[in-house]
Amino acid sequence: MSKLPYCVKCGVELDNSANKCVLCGTEVVLSCQKDITPYPKEKAEVSQLNSKFIASMLTIMLAIPNVACFVINMIYFAGVYWMYYVFGGSLVVWMIFIFPMLLKKKRPILHVFMIFLSATLYILLISIAVSGMDWFLILALPISIAVMFLLFIIIFIVDRTKPGKLKTTSVSLTAVILLCLIVEILVDYYVTANISLSWSYVVAGSIVPVIIFLILLSGNKKMQDELIKKLHI
Repeated sequence: MSKLPYCVKCGVELDNSANKCVLCGTEVVLSCQKDITPYPKEKAEVSQLNSKFIASMLTIMLAIPNVACFVINMIYFAGVYWMYYVFGGSLVVWMIFIFPMLLKKKRPILHVFMIFLSATLYILLISIAVSGMDWFLILALPISIAVMFLLFIIIFIVDRTKPGKLKTTSVSLTAVILLCLIVEILVDYYVTANISLSWSYVVAGSIVPVIIFLILLSGNKKMQDELIKKLHI
């Protein structure tokens, strides 16, 4: 094994291809210096699995049980469309996990919107199967729309302002409070046609102090460091 050269000024061990010392910058002159590089000259890309191919395989795997359920439903349970539950559930799963693989870059708003459409269609299929369009139009659809818009607002705020983890959590908890209020209003209107808020106030009263604490904590770097040390996080 050949010995590696040393810097004449500081004595640091050098690579055979080095032209100068990495520590002091002294020029290296070797009578028998070879044209050797520590790294390969050619750049080669690391082979990666094609996300679209994986998405296609997962789609086929998800479609097979749906086709089987359709055939079984049509042959043995004609008139009872329980296959709607399988179709709708599979569509939601596809939108959540497989659809993002087909996108070249992350597009959270589009992803949320597609999940909203699939979930709404799933609920619609359930309402058709149980012959209950009233609860879908008055209750399920408005709640789905509310969830979608609240998620849009959270994504928009996080994307534009980059508020950090603490403030993002505060915004998300605020959205939870608003969603609880909307759900209680819709349920009260659907069941009794009379809006009387009760449990949503309890949720709001429990979450608001947490939101205030997180906002105050986000502006106090010293307190954050102390909590990290105390909680070992």
